[in-house]
Amino acid sequence: MFEEFYQKYETQEQEVIALIRKCLGAGHHKGDNGDFWDMTAITLGMVFCNTGKVSIKEGRLKWPVTEDERNSEKGWRRLQQGQICRLKVRRLLDELVPEHTTPEQFNCWAVIEVLEPSVSCPQLEAVWEEYQKPVHIEDEVLGTLKLNRDFGLLDGEILWNEKEVSLALEIDLEDEETWDTARSIAHKVMADRESWDKSMREFAAKELTELANEWQADDDEKENADPITEEAFAQRITLSELSLTYEGDFTAYFDDDDMFWGHTVEVCGSLENGIESANIAG
Repeated sequence: MFEEFYQKYETQEQEVIALIRKCLGAGHHKGDNGDFWDMTAITLGMVFCNTGKVSIKEGRLKWPVTEDERNSEKGWRRLQQGQICRLKVRRLLDELVPEHTTPEQFNCWAVIEVLEPSVSCPQLEAVWEEYQKPVHIEDEVLGTLKLNRDFGLLDGEILWNEKEVSLALEIDLEDEETWDTARSIAHKVMADRESWDKSMREFAAKELTELANEWQADDDEKENADPITEEAFAQRITLSELSLTYEGDFTAYFDDDDMFWGHTVEVCGSLENGIESANIAG
């Protein structure tokens, strides 16, 4: 069943000791010989047993499982956060590495076998100890930002229309220049937040007021309520979280004031192109 998966990797097998950051997820594939799931775990470093070479950088481990195996010891529970294990692996073929990166940067391997689920490795133990240390950044505009390594974010709280709002800055953990870039983008948004707030509310109202009235019509408790106007819609939603990427994209999450029965109003766009979409989520 899994021949199609393993054809993407070199035939040469290597033994490595790997430090697991987390099990990321599973992607569904329709194979010629049956459907399967492609599991992915993220590593923080590897030691190559045949040469002793130590590589301290993020990488990917992948392995195929059936639907029944996905939630078993062979799937989600095979590799866990902080685990240091000895594996038999095969490297992804160079021609299958995504165009935006290199084989060394993408650093992707197929897991052939877990030889030892737990081993001692001082180099990787030191990496894990350092990884777990809290990192806080004091920003003159954004306040205290906390590094969230699991999701590649700088998390914080900002004051928006006199209300505390969650802030999430998406960064590249291995490139601290992106940390500064994301903060600089947030500074620009904060400097013009009144305009951004007004524009996002009005855009969401224009896109979603009709839908809000449809939801209201389906609510027995609100069947006699006055129709929702765009002006009322814009006033009723309140920002709860702002997410920005170091590339300049943003997603603003608004509380819906129960117009969509507790769902979130999501407004997306970029600093370069402005607001591009609004929908309900969650």
